[in-house]
Amino acid sequence: MKNPPGYGSIVDLGKGRRRPIAVRVPNGKKFNKQGKEIIDYKYLGYFERTKQGKQEAQIMLANYNAGISIEITPSGACPTFGELSDIWLARHLDNVRIRKGEVSAQLEQSYRAAIKRCSPIHGKAIDHIRYQDIQDIADQSKSMSASTITNLKTALHGIFDLARKQKYIETNFIDDVEFLYRKSFRGIHGAFTREEVDALWKRSQDHNIQIVLIMIYTGMRIEEIMRIKKADVHMDKKYMTGGVKTAAGKSRTIPLADKIYSYVQELMKSSGDYLLDHNGHRYSRSGFLNFIWAPAMQIIQADHLPHDTRYTCASMMDRAGVNENAKRTILGHVKDGVTNKVYVQKDLQDLLDAINMI
Repeated sequence: MKNPPGYGSIVDLGKGRRRPIAVRVPNGKKFNKQGKEIIDYKYLGYFERTKQGKQEAQIMLANYNAGISIEITPSGACPTFGELSDIWLARHLDNVRIRKGEVSAQLEQSYRAAIKRCSPIHGKAIDHIRYQDIQDIADQSKSMSASTITNLKTALHGIFDLARKQKYIETNFIDDVEFLYRKSFRGIHGAFTREEVDALWKRSQDHNIQIVLIMIYTGMRIEEIMRIKKADVHMDKKYMTGGVKTAAGKSRTIPLADKIYSYVQELMKSSGDYLLDHNGHRYSRSGFLNFIWAPAMQIIQADHLPHDTRYTCASMMDRAGVNENAKRTILGHVKDGVTNKVYVQKDLQDLLDAINMI
């Protein structure tokens, strides 16, 4: 017999869960990633896929609709941290897709890594996890970077807030936990100084130095320049298409400054499909660092990360007075405001004029 509208239902969440039978009830509306309004559900409890588990689930749903107080016990309805983290992550990524249109692989991997750091509590019922359990995880992670700790805290706060909203716990105590992180002796990222840029130009006959200069004068990330195919390079019109991460950054127009045009032209003469060819394939990150980046830094006696080239490009455009919209377009950053996003468009010549100012 079909349940009446608004009554709720019992669903099987599939394999890989210790308690896959879930009791859920309608909890308003939400929008999916296509922008369609759908039902949002509140999950009341989770049970084993046994005859007894299914009976307990039916009793819980019936009691909820009868207005009878529901007692959640660790052996029955209360999910484990691991189970609730799956639900939080799916919802969180869906929300990111709705706001930004897509989720970068890097963001998803960062949150999955953060949840993996909590492996000591994955099997614990969420209402049996105490402050010290989380503080221990935070203490064990304090040698990690600030961004790693931020992702860990975001995931933990979100998971425990979901538990609070679903009435598994009364309060979210994550803000009481002390999260420490490793502080670098120098900034994680720092722009090349003017003297360092001059040093690059003085040694620009070196192949690896030329690639560093291409990164500086295009603002490309290491992942972006490694993925550029020759088919994406349009020498006659002086631009490339490529990019990663955000919707604004992917498949963007990357103007070729006059200063590095000849270097790109030389790379186009090499064999292979990729602009940076490595034995018939594109470079791996470690290969790029070992065979291109490290030798270049040794030549100029500098200690920089590849991402510092983007900071350098942005800094040089700032000093040259490049228009903010042109700068954001070149770097693949999201523009602020409706006017900038919709009405202000930059054509190729504007971008070429902008990048040639530095």
